[in-house]
Amino acid sequence: MALLRGKRKIAAVVAGAAALPVLLAPSAWANWSSYMTDATIGFESRRWADESYTEVNFKGCNNSRLDNSVGIQIYQDINNWPDNGYGEKTFTKCFDGGTSTGTESGLPPGAYYFEVKSIDGISDGTLFNVDVSSVTVDTTLAD
Repeated sequence: MALLRGKRKIAAVVAGAAALPVLLAPSAWANWSSYMTDATIGFESRRWADESYTEVNFKGCNNSRLDNSVGIQIYQDINNWPDNGYGEKTFTKCFDGGTSTGTESGLPPGAYYFEVKSIDGISDGTLFNVDVSSVTVDTTLAD
């Protein structure tokens, strides 16, 4: 009887270990859609997994200033070390009903996020905010 219980425990551990890669697969959290409300300079998005290419899309932007632009920067989230930043993207088309897109390619595998760096070209202070009705992150190059 004790031998049977031991085999069941081993079988449960093996089954759990086999399921772990599926649960932790990067594609499960690579692409996502959301929105932003009252985001200020310094706002950080949720994280996503990436292995090479990221596309960030904003549609339906409004801000507390002139409704001209939102600047974001994509970062690689590195534990216990400064995050790697990539060039700032300035989104201007999301204010006239269009979609603004920022892309980065050649990214090393890892977790990424974007940070709001400027609103209408102003990057100091958090007195201004921005709303974006549709934020999407797509890590699929073949769109």
